[in-house]
Amino acid sequence: MPQQRKREDPDVHKQIHNGRREKLRASFLKYGLESFNPVQVLEYALGLAIPRIDTNPIAHALINRFGSLSGVLEAHPDRLQEIDGIGEVSAIFISFLRQFAKYAAALENHQHKIKSPAEAIEHLQSIMGMALEEELVILCMDRNGTLLLQEQIRGNQSRVEVHLRNIVDAIMRVKSAYVILAHNHIDESVNPSDADIHFTRTLLGILRPLEIMVMDHLIFGKDGKVFSFAGKGLLGVLEREHRAFINCKDYEEMING
Repeated sequence: MPQQRKREDPDVHKQIHNGRREKLRASFLKYGLESFNPVQVLEYALGLAIPRIDTNPIAHALINRFGSLSGVLEAHPDRLQEIDGIGEVSAIFISFLRQFAKYAAALENHQHKIKSPAEAIEHLQSIMGMALEEELVILCMDRNGTLLLQEQIRGNQSRVEVHLRNIVDAIMRVKSAYVILAHNHIDESVNPSDADIHFTRTLLGILRPLEIMVMDHLIFGKDGKVFSFAGKGLLGVLEREHRAFINCKDYEEMING
């Protein structure tokens, strides 16, 4: 006689689910998120948006699909909804979490001071570490080093070129005295590409006549390495090229028509 499959008691399942959620809640209140692993962070967050469903399997499925907690937060809501248990509301909630974190960080940065490339590296390390694709960050400071603006632009260098006018407008709008550029490389190398050098040279050439100083251009790699245009002397080379150009006869003729 074939063995009958034991039926799962829904009440028992509900008790286990409620017990897990209560343990996560108690741990969060006592220790904060530092005591959680990425799956538990996502599980607990989803529990706030989906109160009557066990969110542990959903959290596992999301991280398996998108590779990491950062990958889940970066994913488009339409792709999130491909996972069983994720509807439109919870997909939007996940996207909101990413935007909320960025918004809160911007508020904290309001009176933050950055007076050197080293301070900029420390400030940007966590931001660049979470990026899954190439991003450009513009830091604008006043003469006292107070951070006036932190502008993030997602995309590759060719796309960044399209936004050059908007970048300059933003830098001028907040009356910047100093600017630091930073972007990340998805591959292993942090060495600047021809496009990186061209972009830096172009922006430096635009800002120098406006008496806005480019303090550095930083390139962050996957392994925590950072290339500094200023530290490696490349920014100085571009500065000298610019000074030589504006002092040459061709430049005078171009300006004077």
